[in-house]
Amino acid sequence: MQLIKPSEISASILTLLDESDERVILVSPYMKVSKWYKFINKINRLKTRRIHTEIYVRDDPDNSATYRDLEQLELQYKTIPHLHSKLYLNERCGIVTSMNLLLSSEINSLEIAYATETWAEYNDLLGFYQRYIHQGEAIHYNTIAGREVANLKEITQKIREELKRIGKNSWLWPVGNLLHISTGMNSYIVSINDGCLRITVGLRISSGTKQEIIGHSSRIAKKVGDLTAMKIHVHPGSEPDPKPDPKPDPDPKPDHTSDHMPGILQLTGQVQHTFESTCITGILKDEAAYLIESVRRFVESTDDLKAQMI
Repeated sequence: MQLIKPSEISASILTLLDESDERVILVSPYMKVSKWYKFINKINRLKTRRIHTEIYVRDDPDNSATYRDLEQLELQYKTIPHLHSKLYLNERCGIVTSMNLLLSSEINSLEIAYATETWAEYNDLLGFYQRYIHQGEAIHYNTIAGREVANLKEITQKIREELKRIGKNSWLWPVGNLLHISTGMNSYIVSINDGCLRITVGLRISSGTKQEIIGHSSRIAKKVGDLTAMKIHVHPGSEPDPKPDPKPDPDPKPDHTSDHMPGILQLTGQVQHTFESTCITGILKDEAAYLIESVRRFVESTDDLKAQMI
């Protein structure tokens, strides 16, 4: 986990919102944001980008100001009795902090926060959310526009069987419009958005210079693309960083202390087929087999990739 300096906490949370592609989870007992215009702009942008957003606040008769502000912003929320935790996640990273989403906290309070640096840390935080915060089961559809929807439990079981057939023991759990898969070697996230099926993995590679890591990226992307028939997006570098990238230095100096480092290549495979299914919990039966096969091929092609194979 990486410590976030007190003056950078609110900026890191807002950046987490900006860098979301699939989902945002906001857990804050109190949210008095009616005059926090920067935060409001970020939330409105999430709506425009159709990012699935979950908000959890404290169930308390004295928390009426929170409910009023959220309702004025037309934001749906769930109330949790005795909630005191504060954590903020998108689909790649998370922040756990003492800071409520309050303008007064942003201006006046001395807060502490940590951001996840590895997939293991992110999954631990997500597991806490899933066990202690998330209430109720995900919504499962029976039909979409008159067409029959596959049973999600059956799909996850078939994926597990397919992965076992190729020698991969796996654990699968859905969270909203995300299906998480862990093989012990890597962690994967499967999602459906705007007709696109995407599968993402953070692939650890061995120590090397940053330039070497960047050089490996195109080779890995081509290899995985050839094996999966997917369009592969790759983001070379260290593991997801919730902080914004610094502005380029017009006169950079050599940085010998950070020249050698382990790296994470974040690969996202996007299938060529346009899905009519709208979410993981509403997969049309006639598209289920395609999804299962796509997941198997992506996991098989990436799970055993090591630096020595590049």
